[in-house]
Amino acid sequence: MPESAAVSSRYTSNVDWAAVLAGAVLATAIGLILMTFGAGLGLSVTSPYEGEGASPALYAIAAGVWVLWVQLVSFSIGGYVAARLRQRQPELTEHEVDVRDGLHGALVWGVGVIAAGMISFATLGGAAAAASDSASSNVTASIAQAAGEEIDQAAAEEPAVNANAADESLSERRAEVARKLTILATFITAASLMAGAAAAFFAAGSGGRHRDKDIHLKFFVLR
Repeated sequence: MPESAAVSSRYTSNVDWAAVLAGAVLATAIGLILMTFGAGLGLSVTSPYEGEGASPALYAIAAGVWVLWVQLVSFSIGGYVAARLRQRQPELTEHEVDVRDGLHGALVWGVGVIAAGMISFATLGGAAAAASDSASSNVTASIAQAAGEEIDQAAAEEPAVNANAADESLSERRAEVARKLTILATFITAASLMAGAAAAFFAAGSGGRHRDKDIHLKFFVLR
């Protein structure tokens, strides 16, 4: 082997970052679109009027299921696309190719999660500025009022299901209900993120096998 070829192969990256970034961009875009739809659905089931709308626990569970579905769909597509775009090194064994395809899917998940976090962080300032507007402030206040009244209702009903809560004040019961909902939402979010990582890994493996076997999918056939 010529020296230049040896040096080239020695310093060639095993990661196809172009394919990873392409898959991550697609996964992030799909996730943002689906989460926007989910925000609209969430507002449709809340109500500032007593006795109407979903309970806080049901709302948290429904939101968690939606986030889980969004993670599975977006990262499955992103991982699959990254593997289809990645170039296979012909000298590698089939097992090594499967591993590298799956790891590229995992990288799509990692880049997508970081990108989504940066987008969320960047939009906090814009959301705060929009909240200062009178119309936006009224909408934000209505949402906060709806969520607060749902928690108040759940706190008022807590003594009926928990005998120990009868000796607590309404504010203490309210704080306990909010704490439980926060814990539930946190665990559901973390579990959905891990499920998204698994979905990206296995979808990338599937994409790699379709790439190597030249499998045609009707969705991608333009002629």
